[in-house]
Amino acid sequence: MLFDFDKVPFSRHQRFTTLSMMGEGADRALHLRFVAGGDERPSLGKLCHIRFEDEAGRELTPTFELTPSALNVALYLGEQKVANAAFAIGEGEVLHIKSDGAVIVFALNGSRYDYAHKTALGADCVVAAGENLRLTPFAHKGNVSVSGQWRRDHADNVEVCFSGVALDAGLMLHERLAPNVPNRGFAEATTQSAASFASWCLSSKGEAAELASYLLWANTVPMKGALTAPAIYMSKNHMINIWSWDNAFSALGVAENDPQLAFDQFAAIFDHQDESGLLPDFVHDKGASFSFTKPPVHGWAISLMLQRNSDQFSADQLAYLREKLVCQFSYWMTHTRAGDQSLPSYAHGNDSGWDNASFFAEGGPVIGPDLPTFLALTARAIAQLAHSAGEIAQARHFEVQEDRLIALLLDQLWDGLTFQVRLLHEPTKPLPDESLIQFMPLLLGGKLPAEISAKLLQRFDDLGMVTAWGPATESPKSNFYEDDGYWRGPIWAPTTLLIVEGLRAQNEHERAHDIMQKYQHLCETSGMAENFDALSGVALRDKAFAWTSAVYLRFAQLLANDFGKEI
Repeated sequence: MLFDFDKVPFSRHQRFTTLSMMGEGADRALHLRFVAGGDERPSLGKLCHIRFEDEAGRELTPTFELTPSALNVALYLGEQKVANAAFAIGEGEVLHIKSDGAVIVFALNGSRYDYAHKTALGADCVVAAGENLRLTPFAHKGNVSVSGQWRRDHADNVEVCFSGVALDAGLMLHERLAPNVPNRGFAEATTQSAASFASWCLSSKGEAAELASYLLWANTVPMKGALTAPAIYMSKNHMINIWSWDNAFSALGVAENDPQLAFDQFAAIFDHQDESGLLPDFVHDKGASFSFTKPPVHGWAISLMLQRNSDQFSADQLAYLREKLVCQFSYWMTHTRAGDQSLPSYAHGNDSGWDNASFFAEGGPVIGPDLPTFLALTARAIAQLAHSAGEIAQARHFEVQEDRLIALLLDQLWDGLTFQVRLLHEPTKPLPDESLIQFMPLLLGGKLPAEISAKLLQRFDDLGMVTAWGPATESPKSNFYEDDGYWRGPIWAPTTLLIVEGLRAQNEHERAHDIMQKYQHLCETSGMAENFDALSGVALRDKAFAWTSAVYLRFAQLLANDFGKEI
């Protein structure tokens, strides 16, 4: 069962309101969350833990059924089922609640100045001060009450309690004044949400495809604050930001279904680009972080989209993207290398996107083969966009830039067997060389000399990079390999797509097809996790990830539409 609520949160497209299981062991419980404010807050947006009781106050045990439009709950007293409940998300940030007799209690998690009060008109309002949020309950049918103990300047044990044999009620989540109580109830919210998902759904071919579509749909949050466009968060479990290489893969996943949302993923990051061209590490509604950045895969991703659909973006959008790519290219070429005859570098593993990879075992900065590859492809993308816009001089300039980068890459990192990673300030010091990173230059296609491509592919095989489930990020033969080592072994969606596209660029279509099939089987077996054990296929870390979903759906498109033409 891939729609497993213990792993996959319940939310809705362009909403922050989320229900999810949080905590470990006996403390694991259902929580109402508001996933604004980023993932560095210890609360991760937790507002209330939710419990279920019968009318006598006895706690009921819930079992959950997750669907895109509703979270259904069966409630048991011992072995006997005694009631049902359900939750849906309606217009705005409104959680609708339905029950046939259970008592549903939202217990505020608590912070220094939390309290509850009645407005001048007599409406209840709960203030979660630590989360900068207010909760206003309402009931179309049934009863709602609010309780708590006043303690000088705050209230302890604040709870909102819903009850009634035909309960149709809800909670409005808001930062300032309460919106009007919705006229529509639970049934209308569910119907509307189901229709919204059905009209957006990228694929209905199997549970895995539906889950991937659901996660890209439900992980999207609205334009708000520093989010200048609707943004696909990596997850609504823990990774509640949009990162600036994750965004490119999410965009690829939704490009054919929702071109505007695909563009929005670039805009949400590029709108915060520093004047130097530096991109933020991540963005959320409260701001952007520049402690790190991420690799420049955006030009490559945009080119892939335009290859499949030349009308993917409007003329204005293409002009915007070209301007941002030029600025991004300038940052890396100006601020991360010593001079014109040097290659650019990453200061930290997080900048590379491969946070703790083996080639950062000695720290940084490091010069690796992926960065000049991505920048060469960025230059290629800019040149193509410039040609289309009639900017011939700019196109020729970036064609030259691409060739220069490739020449430097071949001259400085190719050792006759593979592409090495070097320390910027100690270039002769040996670094681990069994990472998947060395194969990124395959993306250069025909501009990678055939003899080098052949040797790379032989090394790819010799290191056993592809397991039964897909390409490991560190060779299982390496001393640095770890089953759950983050970027030291597990299979990741972005690197799998990069390798597949590199193989396709080298006309290695059967190899690409094999990897895509293995990855599809992996996701259909283990879900849309952040990453996977390369040897066992077990899902690791966050279990409801957007870029995993995006790559799964892109491979489904490629396997259905392209492979038969290529072999």
